[in-house]
Amino acid sequence: MSEDEDIDCYPPQALPIGTHTAGEKPQDGLQYLSIVHSEASHIPDVMSVDRSMFDLAPDVSTPRNQSGKLNFPSGLINKQVHKFSKLRQYCSRMQKLHPSKLQGDEVELSFSKKTFDKEPCLSLVLSLSQISLFEVLDYVQDVCLSAEEKSRIPTCVSSWVFSLLCVADKPVPMDYMAIIRSVGRRCAVLSSSLLTSLDPQSLANSSDDPSFQYLVLFILVCHYFEQFDLLEEFGVITP
Repeated sequence: MSEDEDIDCYPPQALPIGTHTAGEKPQDGLQYLSIVHSEASHIPDVMSVDRSMFDLAPDVSTPRNQSGKLNFPSGLINKQVHKFSKLRQYCSRMQKLHPSKLQGDEVELSFSKKTFDKEPCLSLVLSLSQISLFEVLDYVQDVCLSAEEKSRIPTCVSSWVFSLLCVADKPVPMDYMAIIRSVGRRCAVLSSSLLTSLDPQSLANSSDDPSFQYLVLFILVCHYFEQFDLLEEFGVITP
């Protein structure tokens, strides 16, 4: 297909656009629209993504910037957000492929702190309605992750939070987002031993540490659910 044929494929613009000579600054809004229309006509239909951005390469940069704020290693953010996004896609496919097995009369929720000492059941998590899901998440942040209960945090509560976030629909309603933000704040506090330095070597050696799991949850709340102001709240900036 020729370039002229490519341009002919675009539907006629709703508003008139001006004419513009290449290399000159636009003199008015119509000429600016002409530039935008010209650039849009040369954008390819399919674009490739550089997969190397998801590699967790060693980050040798200083963990603090000139203002004294901490920098998250970019490789850590990219890897965790990418893996989380892929897992959410898998859960969504599971819900669509096996709705009869996962849906139906929802079991009446009855939880105690001991419930979160065991790993979450996939079929249970996938069958939860959004209302029930956030009821569980609210219980987790209010009871299991409560500051008053720091000495008795259930063994698998981080796995529960991760699993529940995996099936939380986006966009998240404002009242539900408040719960996610509360979880994010508590995870930041619980990972403070790592969050106060963000040393790449320490992070690499702490992948099995519970503090690292809470750090990952904090990253997901901030970056996947776009609560970037929490980074500023805890003195962290993105690279």
